[in-house]
Amino acid sequence: MTDNITIQDTDAELSRHVKNGYMRFKDFKPLTQGGEAILQTCLDENLGRTVVMKTLLPQLQNLEVYQKRFLREARVTALISHPATVPVYELSRNAEGTAYFTMKKLSGRDLCEILDRIAEGDQEIQDEFPLDALLNVLIRIGQCLAFAHLQGIVHRDVKPGNIMVGEYDDIMLLDWGLAKVQDMEDDDAIEELARSGRQQVRGRLTGPGDVQGTPFYMSPEQARETSDVDHRSDIYNMGIILFEVLTGESYMSGRNFREIKRKILEDPVRTPRDHSPRGTVSPELNAICVKALQKDPSDRYSTMSEFVDDLQAVLRGRPVSVYQPPIHQKLLKWRREKLISGASLIWFLLGIVGYLIARTIFQS
Repeated sequence: MTDNITIQDTDAELSRHVKNGYMRFKDFKPLTQGGEAILQTCLDENLGRTVVMKTLLPQLQNLEVYQKRFLREARVTALISHPATVPVYELSRNAEGTAYFTMKKLSGRDLCEILDRIAEGDQEIQDEFPLDALLNVLIRIGQCLAFAHLQGIVHRDVKPGNIMVGEYDDIMLLDWGLAKVQDMEDDDAIEELARSGRQQVRGRLTGPGDVQGTPFYMSPEQARETSDVDHRSDIYNMGIILFEVLTGESYMSGRNFREIKRKILEDPVRTPRDHSPRGTVSPELNAICVKALQKDPSDRYSTMSEFVDDLQAVLRGRPVSVYQPPIHQKLLKWRREKLISGASLIWFLLGIVGYLIARTIFQS
Protein backbone atom coordinates (compact mmCIF):
# COMPACT_ATOMS: atom_id res chain seq x y z
CA MET A 1 0.00 0.00 0.00
CA THR A 2 1.45 3.40 -0.98
CA ASP A 3 1.46 6.29 1.47
CA ASN A 4 -0.69 9.32 0.64
CA ILE A 5 1.14 12.26 -0.92
CA THR A 6 0.62 15.39 1.17
CA ILE A 7 1.23 19.12 0.71
CA GLN A 8 4.33 18.75 2.89
CA ASP A 9 5.76 16.31 0.34
CA THR A 10 5.11 18.50 -2.70
CA ASP A 11 5.55 22.05 -1.39
CA ALA A 12 8.55 21.76 0.91
CA GLU A 13 11.02 24.61 0.39
CA LEU A 14 14.06 23.88 -1.74
CA SER A 15 17.21 25.06 0.04
CA ARG A 16 19.29 27.75 -1.62
CA HIS A 17 22.29 25.52 -1.00
CA VAL A 18 21.01 22.42 -2.79
CA LYS A 19 22.65 19.14 -1.93
CA ASN A 20 23.89 17.35 -5.03
CA GLY A 21 25.15 13.86 -5.72
CA TYR A 22 25.43 11.42 -2.86
CA MET A 23 24.93 14.12 -0.21
CA ARG A 24 21.20 14.42 -0.99
CA PHE A 25 20.41 10.83 0.04
CA LYS A 26 19.47 9.91 3.61
CA ASP A 27 17.47 7.36 5.64
CA PHE A 28 19.30 4.34 4.20
CA LYS A 29 17.61 1.01 4.83
CA PRO A 30 18.77 -2.44 3.67
CA LEU A 31 16.64 -3.94 0.92
CA THR A 32 18.47 -7.06 -0.22
CA GLN A 33 21.96 -8.46 -0.72
CA GLY A 34 23.05 -10.82 -3.47
CA GLY A 35 26.29 -12.53 -4.36
CA GLU A 36 27.72 -9.36 -5.86
CA ALA A 37 25.84 -6.27 -4.75
CA ILE A 38 23.96 -4.55 -1.94
CA LEU A 39 20.64 -2.81 -2.54
CA GLN A 40 19.35 -0.17 -0.12
CA THR A 41 16.40 2.16 -0.15
CA CYS A 42 17.09 5.81 0.58
CA LEU A 43 15.30 9.14 0.43
CA ASP A 44 16.22 11.68 -2.24
CA GLU A 45 15.84 14.89 -0.20
CA ASN A 46 15.49 17.17 -3.21
CA LEU A 47 12.56 15.30 -4.78
CA GLY A 48 11.22 13.71 -1.61
CA ARG A 49 11.01 10.25 -3.17
CA THR A 50 12.39 6.91 -2.06
CA VAL A 51 14.79 5.29 -4.52
CA VAL A 52 16.94 2.16 -4.58
CA MET A 53 20.70 2.51 -4.47
CA LYS A 54 22.92 -0.33 -5.69
CA THR A 55 26.60 -0.78 -4.79
CA LEU A 56 29.04 -3.64 -5.16
CA LEU A 57 29.96 -5.71 -2.13
CA PRO A 58 33.11 -4.26 -0.49
CA GLN A 59 35.23 -7.29 -1.40
CA LEU A 60 34.35 -6.89 -5.10
CA GLN A 61 34.74 -3.13 -5.48
CA ASN A 62 38.40 -3.37 -6.57
CA LEU A 63 37.94 -6.31 -8.97
CA GLU A 64 37.87 -5.12 -12.57
CA VAL A 65 35.42 -7.70 -13.95
CA TYR A 66 32.79 -6.83 -11.33
CA GLN A 67 33.37 -3.10 -11.72
CA LYS A 68 32.80 -3.39 -15.47
CA ARG A 69 29.72 -5.56 -15.02
CA PHE A 70 28.31 -3.08 -12.50
CA LEU A 71 28.83 -0.09 -14.79
CA ARG A 72 27.47 -1.98 -17.78
CA GLU A 73 24.31 -2.92 -15.89
CA ALA A 74 23.66 0.72 -14.99
CA ARG A 75 24.32 2.09 -18.46
CA VAL A 76 22.63 -0.62 -20.51
CA THR A 77 19.53 -0.39 -18.31
CA ALA A 78 19.51 3.39 -18.73
CA LEU A 79 20.08 3.24 -22.50
CA ILE A 80 17.27 0.78 -23.23
CA SER A 81 14.32 3.13 -22.95
CA HIS A 82 11.61 0.51 -22.80
CA PRO A 83 8.67 0.22 -20.33
CA ALA A 84 10.05 -3.15 -19.14
CA THR A 85 13.43 -1.77 -18.03
CA VAL A 86 13.89 -0.08 -14.67
CA PRO A 87 14.34 3.72 -14.83
CA VAL A 88 17.90 4.58 -13.75
CA TYR A 89 18.25 8.00 -12.13
CA GLU A 90 21.96 8.50 -11.47
CA LEU A 91 25.36 6.84 -11.75
CA SER A 92 28.06 8.38 -9.57
CA ARG A 93 30.46 7.85 -6.65
CA ASN A 94 30.16 8.60 -2.94
CA ALA A 95 32.71 10.46 -0.82
CA GLU A 96 34.82 7.29 -0.45
CA GLY A 97 34.91 6.80 -4.23
CA THR A 98 32.55 3.81 -4.26
CA ALA A 99 30.45 3.64 -7.43
CA TYR A 100 26.69 3.54 -7.03
CA PHE A 101 23.61 3.96 -9.16
CA THR A 102 20.07 4.79 -8.16
CA MET A 103 16.89 3.54 -9.77
CA LYS A 104 13.16 3.30 -9.31
CA LYS A 105 11.96 1.37 -6.28
CA LEU A 106 9.92 -1.57 -7.51
CA SER A 107 7.17 -3.44 -5.71
CA GLY A 108 5.83 -6.89 -6.47
CA ARG A 109 7.25 -10.41 -6.85
CA ASP A 110 9.71 -12.00 -9.18
CA LEU A 111 8.52 -14.71 -11.54
CA CYS A 112 10.65 -17.29 -9.73
CA GLU A 113 8.60 -16.85 -6.55
CA ILE A 114 5.33 -16.91 -8.51
CA LEU A 115 6.16 -20.16 -10.34
CA ASP A 116 7.40 -21.82 -7.14
CA ARG A 117 4.18 -20.97 -5.29
CA ILE A 118 2.05 -22.20 -8.18
CA ALA A 119 4.02 -25.47 -8.21
CA GLU A 120 3.46 -25.79 -4.45
CA GLY A 121 -0.32 -25.54 -4.97
CA ASP A 122 -0.87 -22.01 -3.65
CA GLN A 123 -4.48 -21.44 -4.76
CA GLU A 124 -4.37 -17.67 -4.29
CA ILE A 125 -1.39 -17.35 -6.65
CA GLN A 126 -2.92 -19.82 -9.10
CA ASP A 127 -6.06 -17.68 -9.27
CA GLU A 128 -4.04 -14.48 -9.65
CA PHE A 129 -1.78 -15.90 -12.35
CA PRO A 130 -3.67 -18.25 -14.68
CA LEU A 131 -1.91 -19.40 -17.84
CA ASP A 132 -3.06 -16.40 -19.90
CA ALA A 133 -1.59 -13.98 -17.35
CA LEU A 134 1.76 -15.80 -17.32
CA LEU A 135 1.88 -15.84 -21.12
CA ASN A 136 1.29 -12.09 -21.08
CA VAL A 137 4.27 -11.70 -18.76
CA LEU A 138 6.44 -13.59 -21.26
CA ILE A 139 5.08 -11.49 -24.13
CA ARG A 140 6.00 -8.25 -22.34
CA ILE A 141 9.51 -9.53 -21.57
CA GLY A 142 9.89 -10.81 -25.12
CA GLN A 143 8.94 -7.39 -26.49
CA CYS A 144 11.58 -5.78 -24.28
CA LEU A 145 14.22 -8.23 -25.49
CA ALA A 146 13.21 -7.74 -29.12
CA PHE A 147 13.68 -3.98 -28.59
CA ALA A 148 17.12 -4.56 -27.03
CA HIS A 149 18.16 -6.93 -29.84
CA LEU A 150 17.40 -4.22 -32.41
CA GLN A 151 19.98 -2.07 -30.57
CA GLY A 152 22.60 -4.81 -30.66
CA ILE A 153 22.19 -5.87 -27.01
CA VAL A 154 21.78 -9.48 -25.85
CA HIS A 155 20.76 -9.97 -22.20
CA ARG A 156 22.33 -13.47 -21.72
CA ASP A 157 20.88 -13.94 -18.23
CA VAL A 158 17.11 -14.18 -18.77
CA LYS A 159 15.55 -16.24 -15.98
CA PRO A 160 12.48 -16.04 -13.70
CA GLY A 161 14.50 -14.46 -10.88
CA ASN A 162 15.26 -11.50 -13.17
CA ILE A 163 11.62 -10.88 -14.12
CA MET A 164 9.66 -8.67 -11.74
CA VAL A 165 5.86 -8.64 -11.79
CA GLY A 166 4.57 -5.48 -10.15
CA GLU A 167 1.40 -4.74 -8.25
CA TYR A 168 -0.04 -2.70 -11.12
CA ASP A 169 0.74 -5.09 -14.00
CA ASP A 170 4.12 -3.49 -14.63
CA ILE A 171 6.61 -6.09 -15.85
CA MET A 172 10.36 -5.47 -15.56
CA LEU A 173 13.42 -7.33 -16.84
CA LEU A 174 16.30 -6.85 -14.40
CA ASP A 175 20.07 -7.38 -14.23
CA TRP A 176 21.68 -6.43 -17.52
CA GLY A 177 25.17 -6.90 -16.05
CA LEU A 178 26.05 -9.81 -18.37
CA ALA A 179 24.65 -8.10 -21.45
CA LYS A 180 26.58 -8.54 -24.68
CA VAL A 181 26.86 -5.27 -26.56
CA GLN A 182 27.92 -4.59 -30.10
CA ASP A 183 31.66 -4.78 -30.90
CA MET A 184 32.45 -6.59 -27.62
CA GLU A 185 35.85 -8.28 -27.79
CA ASP A 186 36.20 -11.96 -26.94
CA ASP A 187 38.78 -11.16 -24.26
CA ASP A 188 36.43 -8.71 -22.53
CA ALA A 189 36.27 -9.48 -18.80
CA ILE A 190 32.47 -9.75 -18.76
CA GLU A 191 32.51 -11.84 -21.94
CA GLU A 192 34.85 -14.33 -20.26
CA LEU A 193 32.69 -14.39 -17.12
CA ALA A 194 29.55 -15.10 -19.14
CA ARG A 195 31.25 -17.79 -21.23
CA SER A 196 32.62 -19.56 -18.16
CA GLY A 197 29.06 -20.21 -17.00
CA ARG A 198 30.15 -19.91 -13.38
CA GLN A 199 28.48 -16.66 -12.45
CA GLN A 200 26.19 -17.05 -9.48
CA VAL A 201 22.57 -17.34 -10.58
CA ARG A 202 19.46 -18.31 -8.73
CA GLY A 203 18.00 -21.69 -9.72
CA ARG A 204 14.46 -22.77 -8.91
CA LEU A 205 12.61 -25.94 -7.95
CA THR A 206 15.81 -27.95 -7.61
CA GLY A 207 15.55 -31.42 -6.19
CA PRO A 208 17.44 -33.02 -3.28
CA GLY A 209 21.16 -33.05 -3.94
CA ASP A 210 20.95 -30.64 -6.87
CA VAL A 211 23.63 -28.01 -7.00
CA GLN A 212 22.54 -24.45 -6.15
CA GLY A 213 23.80 -21.25 -7.75
CA THR A 214 24.57 -22.78 -11.16
CA PRO A 215 23.36 -21.60 -14.57
CA PHE A 216 20.22 -23.69 -15.13
CA TYR A 217 19.22 -21.27 -17.89
CA MET A 218 22.38 -21.47 -20.00
CA SER A 219 21.94 -22.01 -23.72
CA PRO A 220 24.00 -24.75 -25.42
CA GLU A 221 26.25 -22.13 -27.05
CA GLN A 222 26.92 -20.61 -23.61
CA ALA A 223 27.68 -24.07 -22.21
CA ARG A 224 30.23 -24.62 -24.99
CA GLU A 225 31.99 -21.44 -23.78
CA THR A 226 32.22 -19.96 -27.26
CA SER A 227 31.85 -16.39 -28.43
CA ASP A 228 29.01 -17.39 -30.80
CA VAL A 229 26.29 -16.11 -28.48
CA ASP A 230 23.71 -13.85 -30.04
CA HIS A 231 20.04 -12.90 -29.58
CA ARG A 232 18.98 -16.53 -30.11
CA SER A 233 20.47 -17.38 -26.72
CA ASP A 234 17.81 -15.13 -25.14
CA ILE A 235 15.19 -16.98 -27.21
CA TYR A 236 16.43 -20.27 -25.73
CA ASN A 237 16.16 -18.81 -22.22
CA MET A 238 12.57 -17.76 -22.94
CA GLY A 239 11.86 -21.31 -24.11
CA ILE A 240 13.04 -22.64 -20.74
CA ILE A 241 10.80 -20.21 -18.87
CA LEU A 242 7.83 -21.16 -21.08
CA PHE A 243 8.51 -24.84 -20.31
CA GLU A 244 8.42 -24.09 -16.57
CA VAL A 245 5.22 -22.05 -16.94
CA LEU A 246 3.53 -24.92 -18.79
CA THR A 247 4.75 -27.80 -16.62
CA GLY A 248 5.46 -26.45 -13.14
CA GLU A 249 8.85 -28.18 -13.31
CA SER A 250 12.41 -26.94 -13.73
CA TYR A 251 13.72 -27.57 -17.21
CA MET A 252 17.22 -28.34 -15.96
CA SER A 253 18.61 -30.01 -12.84
CA GLY A 254 21.85 -31.67 -11.76
CA ARG A 255 24.15 -32.53 -8.87
CA ASN A 256 27.07 -30.45 -10.14
CA PHE A 257 28.12 -28.06 -12.85
CA ARG A 258 29.60 -30.79 -15.06
CA GLU A 259 26.37 -32.83 -15.04
CA ILE A 260 24.25 -29.80 -15.89
CA LYS A 261 26.58 -28.83 -18.73
CA ARG A 262 26.46 -32.38 -20.15
CA LYS A 263 22.65 -32.39 -20.05
CA ILE A 264 22.47 -29.03 -21.81
CA LEU A 265 24.73 -30.24 -24.62
CA GLU A 266 23.69 -33.89 -24.99
CA ASP A 267 20.19 -34.60 -23.66
CA PRO A 268 17.28 -34.38 -26.11
CA VAL A 269 14.93 -31.39 -25.93
CA ARG A 270 12.29 -31.90 -23.24
CA THR A 271 8.77 -31.22 -24.47
CA PRO A 272 6.11 -29.72 -22.17
CA ARG A 273 3.44 -32.23 -23.25
CA ASP A 274 5.64 -35.11 -22.04
CA HIS A 275 5.90 -33.57 -18.57
CA SER A 276 2.30 -32.47 -18.00
CA PRO A 277 -1.00 -34.29 -17.53
CA ARG A 278 -2.45 -35.30 -20.88
CA GLY A 279 -4.26 -32.48 -22.63
CA THR A 280 -3.13 -29.67 -20.32
CA VAL A 281 -0.61 -28.23 -22.82
CA SER A 282 -1.99 -27.26 -26.20
CA PRO A 283 -0.14 -28.52 -29.28
CA GLU A 284 0.46 -24.89 -30.30
CA LEU A 285 2.21 -23.95 -27.04
CA ASN A 286 4.12 -27.21 -27.07
CA ALA A 287 5.41 -26.45 -30.57
CA ILE A 288 6.39 -22.88 -29.65
CA CYS A 289 8.35 -24.10 -26.63
CA VAL A 290 10.13 -26.88 -28.55
CA LYS A 291 11.05 -24.47 -31.36
CA ALA A 292 12.66 -22.04 -28.89
CA LEU A 293 14.57 -24.86 -27.15
CA GLN A 294 16.38 -26.27 -30.17
CA LYS A 295 20.06 -26.88 -29.44
CA ASP A 296 21.22 -25.44 -32.75
CA PRO A 297 20.51 -21.68 -32.75
CA SER A 298 19.68 -21.81 -36.48
CA ASP A 299 16.78 -24.19 -35.69
CA ARG A 300 15.17 -21.78 -33.23
CA TYR A 301 13.04 -18.74 -33.99
CA SER A 302 15.18 -16.34 -35.99
CA THR A 303 13.97 -13.33 -33.97
CA MET A 304 12.39 -12.72 -30.59
CA SER A 305 9.52 -10.94 -32.34
CA GLU A 306 8.52 -14.19 -34.07
CA PHE A 307 8.41 -15.96 -30.69
CA VAL A 308 6.26 -13.15 -29.25
CA ASP A 309 3.95 -13.16 -32.29
CA ASP A 310 3.23 -16.85 -31.82
CA LEU A 311 2.45 -16.42 -28.11
CA GLN A 312 0.07 -13.60 -28.99
CA ALA A 313 -1.54 -15.77 -31.67
CA VAL A 314 -2.26 -18.46 -29.05
CA LEU A 315 -4.01 -15.95 -26.81
CA ARG A 316 -6.09 -14.71 -29.75
CA GLY A 317 -7.01 -18.20 -30.94
CA ARG A 318 -5.16 -17.76 -34.22
CA PRO A 319 -2.78 -20.16 -36.03
CA VAL A 320 0.88 -20.14 -34.99
CA SER A 321 3.81 -20.31 -37.37
CA VAL A 322 5.35 -23.49 -35.95
CA TYR A 323 2.30 -25.76 -35.76
CA GLN A 324 0.16 -27.16 -38.56
CA PRO A 325 -3.02 -28.72 -37.11
CA PRO A 326 -4.21 -32.08 -38.52
CA ILE A 327 -6.74 -31.86 -41.35
CA HIS A 328 -9.61 -33.18 -39.19
CA GLN A 329 -9.08 -30.32 -36.69
CA LYS A 330 -9.20 -27.80 -39.52
CA LEU A 331 -12.45 -29.34 -40.78
CA LEU A 332 -14.03 -29.25 -37.32
CA LYS A 333 -13.04 -25.60 -36.88
CA TRP A 334 -14.35 -24.76 -40.37
CA ARG A 335 -17.62 -26.51 -39.59
CA ARG A 336 -18.03 -24.64 -36.28
CA GLU A 337 -17.39 -21.34 -38.01
CA LYS A 338 -19.90 -22.20 -40.77
CA LEU A 339 -22.50 -23.21 -38.20
CA ILE A 340 -22.01 -19.96 -36.34
CA SER A 341 -22.18 -17.99 -39.59
CA GLY A 342 -25.29 -19.90 -40.69
CA ALA A 343 -27.06 -19.28 -37.39
CA SER A 344 -26.19 -15.59 -37.55
CA LEU A 345 -27.58 -15.38 -41.08
CA ILE A 346 -30.86 -17.06 -40.02
CA TRP A 347 -31.33 -14.63 -37.13
CA PHE A 348 -30.52 -11.72 -39.42
CA LEU A 349 -33.16 -12.84 -41.94
CA LEU A 350 -35.74 -13.42 -39.19
CA GLY A 351 -35.09 -9.89 -37.94
CA ILE A 352 -35.74 -8.45 -41.41
CA VAL A 353 -38.95 -10.46 -41.79
CA GLY A 354 -40.14 -9.31 -38.34
CA TYR A 355 -39.39 -5.70 -39.22
CA LEU A 356 -41.33 -5.92 -42.50
CA ILE A 357 -44.33 -7.56 -40.80
CA ALA A 358 -44.40 -4.89 -38.08
CA ARG A 359 -44.13 -2.13 -40.65
CA THR A 360 -47.02 -3.59 -42.67
CA ILE A 361 -49.24 -3.84 -39.59
CA PHE A 362 -48.60 -0.26 -38.50
CA GLN A 363 -49.16 1.14 -41.99
CA SER A 364 -52.51 -0.67 -42.51
